[in-house]
Amino acid sequence: MELSVSQDHKNYQIDLTSAVCLAIPYDYHGSQPNFYDAAPGKAVPFQQHNFIGKVINNNGCDVMVINQNIHCTGTHTECAGHILEKDIYIHDVLSPEFIRTELISVTPRKWSETNESYHCDVKDDDRVITKRDLEKKLIHSRDGLVLRTLPNTKEKLTQKYKASNTAFFTMDAITFLNDLGIKHLVIDLPSLDRTNDDGMLGNHHRYFEAKPPFKKTITEFAFIPNSLEDGPYFMIIEIPAMQLDAAPSRPFLIKFEEKL
Repeated sequence: MELSVSQDHKNYQIDLTSAVCLAIPYDYHGSQPNFYDAAPGKAVPFQQHNFIGKVINNNGCDVMVINQNIHCTGTHTECAGHILEKDIYIHDVLSPEFIRTELISVTPRKWSETNESYHCDVKDDDRVITKRDLEKKLIHSRDGLVLRTLPNTKEKLTQKYKASNTAFFTMDAITFLNDLGIKHLVIDLPSLDRTNDDGMLGNHHRYFEAKPPFKKTITEFAFIPNSLEDGPYFMIIEIPAMQLDAAPSRPFLIKFEEKL
């Protein structure tokens, strides 16, 4: 199916058959990506009196009760309610729309190789995404940015993230993204911030509080297949209607052509 979309006085032809999902399938009975050694998500049959919510010999029905850590065990999209004492919900922030988006790939570098800043102590061998590297890849302002870290392997689908193997952004990098006007940021990491920054979540505050009202989002734990080339796309982000700071999500990148 193809759609015609008009944005900023330009017309685009969108090929919906080209849509590629960036969400990691959530396996409730297998391995999941993990941050902070969180308990894995589980789905178990609902039980009440003599009722068990599970199909057995083609009788009954599946009624599963889900228990999962949205932020630490799978692809999710969050809003400013994640770090502010305000009733800001992802369902209210994220509208159904086609988002002009740029996909870029960046190799994190050692902290010792940069002169950029961060809001807490950093070790020399910590790996960071810098403004310097983003500037090489990003020229045009976009509403959306999908950032793929290199090397990009399928280990990310079940990666157990700890301080020793988790890259994060410098403060300068986040300021640069704010200056570009990025409103919807998708990353294949569990956080913008260092695994341990003394609970400050400084990059989250820098990103979300840059330009109130709070209409920006971050999608974490995405997986961007190598089959997708760096460049411009349209993006849509699907979420369930949850009154929370974050929800499990399915971002899609979609190819397009500009119509003259």
